[in-house]
Amino acid sequence: MNTATVPIQRTAPRLLVITAALDPTADLVLRELNHRGVAFLRVDLADFPRRLRLTTQLRPDGSWGGSLTDGRREIDLAELRAIWWRKPGSFGFTEGMSAPERGWADKQARAGFLGTLNSLPQVVWINRPEHNARCDKPRQLAAAARLGFAVPDTVITTDPGEAAAFAERHRGLVVTKTLGGIVYEEDGQRGGLYTYPIPQGRADDDRIALTAHLFQQRIVDKEFEIRVTVVGDRVFPVEVHAPEGAGRVDWRRDTPNLTYRSTVLPSPMSERILMLTRRFALKFAALDFIVDSRGTHYLVDVNPNGQWSWIPEFRQRVPQALADLLEQESQGAWRRSHVPRARHLAIVGRDPLPTSPFGDGAM
Repeated sequence: MNTATVPIQRTAPRLLVITAALDPTADLVLRELNHRGVAFLRVDLADFPRRLRLTTQLRPDGSWGGSLTDGRREIDLAELRAIWWRKPGSFGFTEGMSAPERGWADKQARAGFLGTLNSLPQVVWINRPEHNARCDKPRQLAAAARLGFAVPDTVITTDPGEAAAFAERHRGLVVTKTLGGIVYEEDGQRGGLYTYPIPQGRADDDRIALTAHLFQQRIVDKEFEIRVTVVGDRVFPVEVHAPEGAGRVDWRRDTPNLTYRSTVLPSPMSERILMLTRRFALKFAALDFIVDSRGTHYLVDVNPNGQWSWIPEFRQRVPQALADLLEQESQGAWRRSHVPRARHLAIVGRDPLPTSPFGDGAM
């Protein structure tokens, strides 16, 4: 963990940050919080239960009291006001446990650790894990269409014949993309499941029947894409331009050659974006749009925990916005609900953005 992001304790922490020990994106925000003197406790789920200890007791009024400590710092659950569920890993258990033991221990840890935190009515999450999980591809695309966003023609199927018919309707100009996360591991190596065009004559592959697959109309006259980062009620858009090649289908496949340009979204579109994130109760999200030659903005993805720090324009503004939100929520009064503010703001820069590597990656 970067020592610059260890909290400088001036007051008892009311903010809990749950992320991996190595998370340079979180470091940008935590440095800003330290600069402001906002106390927080940063924890890694890999430290629970060996180094991170939880003790809580049910009170007569139905609330849970107790504390969470890593042996050096402690947070009083009664004083906890906000949780940043940033980049959690897996719980860490003692070596030598059998697979059934580890499975049982993991269920116990989730119910005890996350269940306790979820039961605290005064706590605001950015974002709650169940809200992130609910924002899956079928639900987010359906919600976007209902709100009036343009969405590429989409089918989810396990039937090779239906996939072939869909490809025929679009003259073979279709892509497939994962319904879940893009990162996978095989033989100790990490890889990415990116968006790929379906080769001619391959849409009826028998392996489609092995599981659900998503197929989507390919926007062939794409001009560029827009990555929109939402923090609370603030909207940060930037154009993403990829050169010819693999990056034109999925810009994540050609990140070294991407360029960025500032942009301003139409006010009605910004409001619809906030309506969409509020529908899923998300205080943070990253949305991707494809813009075609006619200026149509097609929404293709809503990522409740998307990356942003590789974009130079975002490296100052988004950490400040997240620090604003975390500071505000961690200083909030006891409450059982949080009503999002009505205003919205699109924040952009003036100069074109230079090419930049991902840093810790993006989705």
